[in-house]
Formats: sequence, C-alpha cells, structure tokens
Amino acid sequence: MIALNKEKKEIPILEYTVLAAVVIAALLFIYQIKTRDINLARSVFRGLVNGRYGVEKNIDWENLRGLDINAGAAYSKFSTGLEKAGYKRAFIQSFSSGFRRSEGNFKSFVNWRIYSKDSDKIIVAADYQGHNKTLLFVFPKSGRKLASIQWER
Repeated sequence: MIALNKEKKEIPILEYTVLAAVVIAALLFIYQIKTRDINLARSVFRGLVNGRYGVEKNIDWENLRGLDINAGAAYSKFSTGLEKAGYKRAFIQSFSSGFRRSEGNFKSFVNWRIYSKDSDKIIVAADYQGHNKTLLFVFPKSGRKLASIQWER
C-alpha cells in the first residue's frame, strides 16, 4: 500500500515539459504568421533607409510607386540587366540619402500594423511619431514584394 502511494505522488515532469514546449512552439508559430507581413514591411523600409542593396529582392520594381513617383515606369524603360541593376542601386541610394537629408529617423516609425487586407493586397501602416503622418506599404498577395510606399491621405 505504501508503494502505491509513492507512485501516485510522482509527477511526470518530462511529459509536462514536452507538452509546454509544444504549446509554446504553436503560439510562436501563430504569432509569426500574424506578424510576417509587418516584419517584411519593416525590413524592406529599414533596408531602403540604410541604403542596403540586398533589399532589392523584396521590391516589385516593375510596379513600384514610391511617394508619388512611378518608379516602376522609369525602371521598365531600361532594357538590359546592367541598366536595371544600376537603376535599383541609384533608387535605393537616393531613398537613403533623401531620408537622411530630411533628418528622418527609422525609430520614429511606430505602431506597425496591418492597415487592411483583401484578396489582392496587404497594406501595412506605420505612424511617423511626432509628425502626425502614417506611411503605408502595399504588398500584392501574390509575390509578397513591395509595390508601393505612400503617405496616408
């Protein structure tokens, strides 16, 4: 009878640990899915602000509209890969230097969120703290590449 009581008091620590790990992993996976689009917008914007050419792979160059400029139309006029790469590099450097000249600060963009989502596109918004402005990032659902950066009107 004493042996039975000892068996009942043993707590299956390994099983509870595995269960807790599975629950935490599932919650992290769900959180990552919800924030994937926000993280992509933030990453692309940070790359543009810092002048990192590697961000070019996350931009839909043929359709890009940036702050009332139809960059996609200008990009489409170039015929060779070398010209297109040069345009991408110049665009990213111009964006970065313009951001610095206007004394912009990446950390001033706060409250990153999904602004709207429909069957065609996802719009991510970030508020420009202290300026009462909101910047919108448009990503088509197919391709997940930045197609537009615009101030909210």
